[in-house]
Amino acid sequence: MNILLVEDDPGIGRFVSRGLSAEGHAVDWLRSGGGVAASLKTDAYAAAILDLGLPDIDGLELCKALRRDGVGTPILILTARDSLDDKLDGFRSGADDYLSKPFAFEELLARLTAVARRGGQGVVLTVGSLRVDVRARIAAVGGTDLALPRREIDVLISLARRPGEVVSREQILDEAWGEGEDIAANTVDVYVGYLRRRLAAFDGAPSIDTVRGLGFRITA
Repeated sequence: MNILLVEDDPGIGRFVSRGLSAEGHAVDWLRSGGGVAASLKTDAYAAAILDLGLPDIDGLELCKALRRDGVGTPILILTARDSLDDKLDGFRSGADDYLSKPFAFEELLARLTAVARRGGQGVVLTVGSLRVDVRARIAAVGGTDLALPRREIDVLISLARRPGEVVSREQILDEAWGEGEDIAANTVDVYVGYLRRRLAAFDGAPSIDTVRGLGFRITA
């Protein structure tokens, strides 16, 4: 897959670029934020790796601006900022995942693959009156937008990709949180509950059923 790497540290940039190239990925490396928006608007990249400490713009502000402009490319933040507040700010800015430096290349590769798989499909999913634009990360029922937080839209996308099929909690965790994340399986139940309440506000909206011992299924 094609990856845009935005990193001003030459050592880290070379390390990541060479590692990804060795895995068969094509990497374009930018040392500043100036050309990022133009590059991502071409829709040529499966994912972007974004450092926050860029010389010309703060990475969080850049990420926010990209999302405001409708850029849906999955973004993995890679930074030395490692506090909980820093990570939360990263997700609030529109990032799909957050990895602190120092890091193991194997973890970077796994997370990058996961975010690209989750968000890199430019399709609209339809389940009855529900429409989910995967790239724009917008869901609507009967033309009325649902203002879904990031994690809820991720869970909904995981289900809507397989209408009428049972999706296991493990599958949803992998797709909505990422492989290797230490998240309790019952967390999925909590977010499914949020989605059920939102959908119940609309007549004729799809329902999400619990299939005991197996997972969840969305049906029109």
